[in-house]
Amino acid sequence: MGMTKKEFSRIRKTLKKTQKETAILLGISQKAVESYEQGLRNIPRNIERIMYFLLFKLNMDKLEQGELCWNEKGCSPEIRRNCVAWIAKEGFFCWFLTGKTCVGQKMVSVKYSQNCFDCNFFREKLKKILS
Repeated sequence: MGMTKKEFSRIRKTLKKTQKETAILLGISQKAVESYEQGLRNIPRNIERIMYFLLFKLNMDKLEQGELCWNEKGCSPEIRRNCVAWIAKEGFFCWFLTGKTCVGQKMVSVKYSQNCFDCNFFREKLKKILS
């Protein structure tokens, strides 16, 4: 399941952007933004990822430096070696880099989410930002 119209609208408002400003940031029409918020169109994954990225990037002050995905998940050195987030040293943005699945999912157990936006690490950080 993707981002809901309520989530999209809440993120836009948290970013303090109008529908027009959001459309410009995303490189889409204002009508598209209106359609997402009215629930007339599904929000594409690429738009969803950009909205979350902007939200996280502009609210880094609400997150602590040690809160990195590989630390909180306790990833082994083997998993880290194969993880694009570890290689890029982007522990806050693992979900942005990996997209759909955590590399740990393929190597370990169900401890890792198949959908990055359902991952506990992502959800906990999102909650901190939106609170």
